[in-house]
Amino acid sequence: MLALAMMQTSLVTGGCASNPASIGVLPESYAERLSYTDRLASGFKVSGERRHVLQYYVSDTIHLVRSSSGGQSGVRDGRLVSSSSQAVREIVIDSGTPGVVLASGPRWMAVSFEPGSYLYFISDAPRSVWLGNEYDRERYYLYLPDWNGQGGTVKIGNTSYVAVDSSIRAHLMVDRESFSSLDAEQRRQPGRLLYPNAP
Repeated sequence: MLALAMMQTSLVTGGCASNPASIGVLPESYAERLSYTDRLASGFKVSGERRHVLQYYVSDTIHLVRSSSGGQSGVRDGRLVSSSSQAVREIVIDSGTPGVVLASGPRWMAVSFEPGSYLYFISDAPRSVWLGNEYDRERYYLYLPDWNGQGGTVKIGNTSYVAVDSSIRAHLMVDRESFSSLDAEQRRQPGRLLYPNAP
């Protein structure tokens, strides 16, 4: 049994010594979605017009509502008649929806999620009262200057909508992908004899 164990050990060590290994190049990539901030952009040398070449995403669902009502009253067929109507229009921009920057300036960006319309996003937005620990003043949040805890007004073109629900948390995000590679090689040196030709 002892002889067998010694033979196995010598085979293993002998195999390691005589077979140098080349591990080669091991590529690695890692992707993540991060909140867009000026500090993040500065680290990647993104400023001014270079903002326009990034793909943006909205962090939380934006829910916009617009309602209008009308009515009339009068006499018809000998009776008093009144009628009323109400129209409700909703726009939903789901969390993760991609958008592009159409225009930008210091601490603001106009982002379009469909052709012909855009929404403003600003940094340093006053949200701490509503978001508490979630609030990060460096993020670019949906512009809601009159948010009252229930809703706030935004404009798409010349039409006003009321942003409700999770719209207060909506901010811009971008993808970051990191690449790294490892070029590794393992080689064992055989050693040198002082007198290689000695008998």
